[in-house]
Amino acid sequence: MHAIRNGRIVLNDKILDGCALLFDRKIIGIVSRETLDSAWEKGKCWQGKPLTLTDARGAYVSPGFINLHIHGCAGADTMDATEDTLAVMSRFLVQTGVTAFLPTTMTCAKADVYKALQRIRETMTVITRRRDEKHEPAQTEQKPTIEAVNTSDTPSSEHFPAVTGISAKTEEENHCLLPGAKVLGAYLEGPFISRQYKGAQKEEFITQADFAFIKDFADVIKVVVLAPETLKDALTRGEFIEQCRTHHMIVSLGHSAAEYDTALQAIREGASHVTHLCNAMTGLHHRNPGLLGAALDSPAMCELIADDLHVHPAVQRLIYRMKGAAGIELITDSMRACGLPDGISELGGQTVYVKDGAARLADGTIAGSVVTLNRAMANFRNNTGATVPEVVRMVTENQAQELGLFEKIGSLSPGAAADITLFNENFTVLCTYVDGREVYKNPAFR
Repeated sequence: MHAIRNGRIVLNDKILDGCALLFDRKIIGIVSRETLDSAWEKGKCWQGKPLTLTDARGAYVSPGFINLHIHGCAGADTMDATEDTLAVMSRFLVQTGVTAFLPTTMTCAKADVYKALQRIRETMTVITRRRDEKHEPAQTEQKPTIEAVNTSDTPSSEHFPAVTGISAKTEEENHCLLPGAKVLGAYLEGPFISRQYKGAQKEEFITQADFAFIKDFADVIKVVVLAPETLKDALTRGEFIEQCRTHHMIVSLGHSAAEYDTALQAIREGASHVTHLCNAMTGLHHRNPGLLGAALDSPAMCELIADDLHVHPAVQRLIYRMKGAAGIELITDSMRACGLPDGISELGGQTVYVKDGAARLADGTIAGSVVTLNRAMANFRNNTGATVPEVVRMVTENQAQELGLFEKIGSLSPGAAADITLFNENFTVLCTYVDGREVYKNPAFR
């Protein structure tokens, strides 16, 4: 049994002070500081179970963040599909407060996409089994301080091997376990997109949407991107959307040249999500509102890359005012260069040049991002004035609700997985727990 005290507990509509969070593998509940202190003084136990304490020292305590749309980080990319690809991403992501994510594919050769999806499937299966078998709760009291916490924007790659809370096993065993964030499934970005708005996707592999392309991975794919105008008629589009929904896949409109009416009709047919709002889509014009207009004028959930490059801060404010915290999901859409120094990188088989926080193809096209989710949260709050609970909701509850997993992740409700992130006023991540295990601690948070 574990307790975090002296923290500011972030709920969906408020912040609780003077309380403590109790958990083991799952959230037990929130109690008053006095109740916890009384239990500690009577025998360092809670309801007969030994109790371990962590002093948050005034830090925010929130549900673990969920990165719905991420291609890569720390030198790894989903499309690499190697044995350690997702382990590298998993290890890095907890340093940014992320406890669960959807590895995102690119528009590539079908065989390469399938290989990546198969790797994700294997990891999903292993993580479910191994986390039950290998769970080892902490045994010693934690006494961290935050006076000298590292406030750099991006976690350093030199910290990758030193993830706390993971037992000293072989590298192969750690890869099976995943050393940090959990894989929830796959995000299929392409090949069902527009050539006109392909962005950094490879045009040669773009194809018309066909459920047969993805049906064998219906258990893996959680989000599929669609340019609705690329299907020959409304009946075909409606059938594709319905097939996806029947198999519990979220249909997301993106990389699209759709006009307002086409996009809005697709939303009425069941497309409920929009990929990286404002980017790779028809923009808002007062006589042709485009996909952007349809997204703002509908209940569709909208992704936003808040790196201040993909979307101007003023536009972020407008989107926040129109959609509210319940209609926005902050994402990174990050590539393998995230967490690494500036230089030459790669995305979807194309060379990418990273300089001053911007990733671009040789022709200047923006190619994903290198922002981390905690930094995007800080940017969005600074740009919009959104409250901490609102910003946290945009990386927790909204994603969990969409994925149909809100009873399991995305909250601090009793019975939910004990996926927990501690962070300070600057959104610097101090400590991260996955299924009740401490999997990252900021080196200065000791």
